[in-house]
Amino acid sequence: MSRPYLIVPQLIKQPTWGGDYILRLKKWNKKQYQGVKIGQSYELSGSSRLATYASHSDDLQDMMDSNNDQCILISEIEPVNLLIKLNQAFGNSFQLHIKPNLHSARWKPKPESWYFLEDGLITLGVCHDTDLGQYKNTCVEIDVFMNNLSKQVKNSEISLMAARQQAKNFVQKKNPWQFVNKYRVAKYNLIDLSIGGIHHSWEEDMVNNPNGNIVFEVQLEAGDDKATIRAFDQGKIKDDGSIRKLNIDDYFNNLNNDPSHNDISFLKRAKQNGNLLKTQYYTVDIIKIDSEICVEGIKTYQHLYVRDGAVCVVGGNTSVVVKKGNSCFLPSSATKYIIQKNEPKSVVLRTYPIYS
Repeated sequence: MSRPYLIVPQLIKQPTWGGDYILRLKKWNKKQYQGVKIGQSYELSGSSRLATYASHSDDLQDMMDSNNDQCILISEIEPVNLLIKLNQAFGNSFQLHIKPNLHSARWKPKPESWYFLEDGLITLGVCHDTDLGQYKNTCVEIDVFMNNLSKQVKNSEISLMAARQQAKNFVQKKNPWQFVNKYRVAKYNLIDLSIGGIHHSWEEDMVNNPNGNIVFEVQLEAGDDKATIRAFDQGKIKDDGSIRKLNIDDYFNNLNNDPSHNDISFLKRAKQNGNLLKTQYYTVDIIKIDSEICVEGIKTYQHLYVRDGAVCVVGGNTSVVVKKGNSCFLPSSATKYIIQKNEPKSVVLRTYPIYS
């Protein structure tokens, strides 16, 4: 098992905020994806499938619907505690995750970090002069209004189109964005939210960011329903008239409003000697492959994502070619391997866990 494996990604449909960027990034064009909005691709998770025979990432698309003996579950090799995703988001909810050292019967911590693959637009932290009582009341008023609209749509008292327009007008009038910091984030910037309790959202700007927010995200794996606390869902209504359930009280009970922690300068990270990020949970390195590189000494599993170009990863008498937008997995037993350049200007993001 001491060899590299191509990872078969898990594509997650997001009809209210996804798009086709991830499919284009991977150069996938099957008819089955036409018109489908993909919001996330799980590049690594505890339920990832590993290709046992495929030696080139171009073969992965044909394996998406395969449940045969060409794949094994990653759990058959070793447990994985990280979730690594590609995201395309056109505006998502106001949310946060509890602090990692907090013990809660309802919520699990989910330290996470964002590396932007394109320019983006976000909200991050609450404004230093925000009236939290007014902010909470605004979220509650919007939620009450949205629940009433949802009932009207389901009872055929109002059309979906009319309800969405009313929602848009009401949300703009209430303007919950006035309470939080809004930032433009440049391509290849990294935001670290691993301290927990920090308000965040990805925002929509079809003029300046027509692809939405394109983010390589690393986090400790935890179910969304157990780790993401939401206070506002952008006034979105699903096609069936339903809306997302919020947890406004828990959001404000767990909100970190320390002014020093809510400034983007505190949460941005800069590259240092090939390291993009090091938290107490995971490390992300950036490696420019100018020539053959031998990697050894890391005693945990590793995830390699090809940001640019293409590389060949060699280990345990096995080699796999990984092109831009794809990933491979190296188990902890693969303590020595080689990365070779297959295309000019190839760049790899290497992520691995830190165990205390």
